[in-house]
Amino acid sequence: MKYFFSLLLLITTVLSIPFAYADFFEEQIVGVDPETALLQEIELNAVSLRDSNEARRYNNTVYFISSIKDEALNRFDNRTIPLYRRYDIITSLDSFVYTMNQYFLYQKKYEQTRKTLYKETARYYLEDVKWDYARLKISLRNSVY
Repeated sequence: MKYFFSLLLLITTVLSIPFAYADFFEEQIVGVDPETALLQEIELNAVSLRDSNEARRYNNTVYFISSIKDEALNRFDNRTIPLYRRYDIITSLDSFVYTMNQYFLYQKKYEQTRKTLYKETARYYLEDVKWDYARLKISLRNSVY
C-alpha cells in the first residue's frame, strides 16, 4: 500500500511539471501582448469629408481595417500565426493605414482649397495603397502554419 501511494505521488508530481518546448517563452512568459498592443495602435485618422463617395470610401476603409485587426487578433490569441509572421502583418497593415491616412488628408485638403495639386497627390497615394494592400494580402496568406 505504501508503495502504491509513493508511485501515485511520483506520477502526479511528474504530470504537474510543465514540459519545456519551443513555444514556452512565447506562450508562458511574453504571450501576445506586445503584438496585440502594436496592432491596436494602428488607427485611421478621423476625417470628415463632404463628398459622399469619399465619405463612403473612408467608412469602408475603417470597416476593412477593423475587420483585419479583429481577425489578426483572433489568430494571435489562438496562436495560429508564428511570431515572425505577426510582425509581417503588423508592418503591412501599418503601411496600408499610413498610406490611406495620407490619401484622406490630401483629399480633405483638396475639398478645402480646390487645388488640383492636392487632388493629384491624393490620387498618387491611392495608387500606392494598391501595393500596400498586395503586401498585406501576402502577409495574411503566409501567416498560416
